[in-house]
Amino acid sequence: MEIPPVKLFPFVYRPEYRSKWDKSLQSYKIVERIDQVILKTMSFQTHISMPCQWTAVDSHLSGKSPNFAAFYYFAISVVHPNLPPTPAYIRGTTFSSGYACLPLPGNPEHTKLMMVVQVDLGGFLMPSVINSVMPMSLINFVTDCKSGLKMLRQSGT
Repeated sequence: MEIPPVKLFPFVYRPEYRSKWDKSLQSYKIVERIDQVILKTMSFQTHISMPCQWTAVDSHLSGKSPNFAAFYYFAISVVHPNLPPTPAYIRGTTFSSGYACLPLPGNPEHTKLMMVVQVDLGGFLMPSVINSVMPMSLINFVTDCKSGLKMLRQSGT
């Protein structure tokens, strides 16, 4: 992507940015901040190909590699006492997942976004339905992110 990692990273994970460009999110908020690098979030998501809406409560670890200009973000599902499941949404499970924003070799003003996503949406969805939708969901994430970056550049922020 045509943006340095230091600028792309917060744009991808902070609720104040992501909720403006990620079209699959209905809601994304920080529900508890443990410290500067560990926080818990809750998201409500939809996808046009899915016959349901889902929610996830995740704990996140984020930061910058001390020896490399890379930023990382890791997530895993947690149980939060103030956020019980609701019948209106399927409660998904996030297994070890995350992404990294890496500077392109020879061009540190551009970023390589690497993502590893391991989720179980739960419920009674057949694995074939989930497996057919997840690739498009990731493509939409990147497409929405690029559109959001374009709007950010046009607004001058």
